[in-house]
Amino acid sequence: MEVVDVNITDLKPSEYNPRQMTEKQAGDLRKSIEEFDMVEPIVVNKHAGRENIIVGGHQRFFICKEMGRKTMPVVYVDLDEAREKELNLRLNRNLGEWNWDLLANFNEELLKQVGFDEELERLFPKENEKPEETFRNECPKCGYKW
Repeated sequence: MEVVDVNITDLKPSEYNPRQMTEKQAGDLRKSIEEFDMVEPIVVNKHAGRENIIVGGHQRFFICKEMGRKTMPVVYVDLDEAREKELNLRLNRNLGEWNWDLLANFNEELLKQVGFDEELERLFPKENEKPEETFRNECPKCGYKW
């Protein structure tokens, strides 16, 4: 995989991107980029007729553009429009879930700094409160959860 710096004015957000962010999420992303810079390239199409259309990384693109950044690290793909849209959806959908047991090992202040908010109650219950139990599976016959 080759990462290249591309002039930010050459990049074009896709007209169909279904992902959006709240102001808080945008602020958290901005803080992350200010702290660590762009450590993950955005995905851009180079297919004829779809040149420089952003496939993945729209939110980072918009934040960087607002910040006055001149270039963006890019990984190019060569996909027709149908495959481009599929990849866009997969990049936005296939994100996984948190392992709450492992996440609870992190410092609460660090979690707040990176944007965790209401989830902290789940990880760090107040005194005299029972933590909410979460289960991944349930038996359809007896209802046993694990």
